[in-house]
Amino acid sequence: MEFFDIRKMPVSLWRNGAGETREICCFPPATRDFHWRASIATIASNGEFSSFPGVDRVITLLEGGEVTLDAGQAFFHILKHHQPYSFAGDLPVKALLSDGKMAMDFNIMTRRDCCQAKVRVADRTFTTFGTRGGVVFVLSGAWQLGDKLLTADQGASWEEGTHTLRLLEPQGTLLFSEITWLPGH
Repeated sequence: MEFFDIRKMPVSLWRNGAGETREICCFPPATRDFHWRASIATIASNGEFSSFPGVDRVITLLEGGEVTLDAGQAFFHILKHHQPYSFAGDLPVKALLSDGKMAMDFNIMTRRDCCQAKVRVADRTFTTFGTRGGVVFVLSGAWQLGDKLLTADQGASWEEGTHTLRLLEPQGTLLFSEITWLPGH
């Protein structure tokens, strides 16, 4: 299990200059040919998302104004806070910021031929399913994961196993994603 705090993570600028990314995890590590990848991105201006052929994406707006995703005939969707949205990463998608305000989002990308991700919002203690990968990101409150205390802007990623996340306060929310693998992988 790897723990992270987005305030301490290295930042990579997008090729088109419209934002930046903090990579949470990538499996296998340090490869452009990932099976799955999680990141936090800041969208600084209107622009096109990078194309990822054969990859499915789940994006969740964390902060900032609403973001409109325009994929022409394929879809037109307005991202709302903490509501995951899935789409094919090979589609040409333009991100349009409301009122030009920067936005921050949580991203999970999976290679379509080997695995899939579901992103959910949790507001109570739960145990993850026995999967071969996952990531959690705390939005609010204090959460216990093993012997580690996680608070806002912190999280963890893992490659396998079940894990119990215990909410230590009356209220709190976190995003979590579990990776399921297709048969044969």
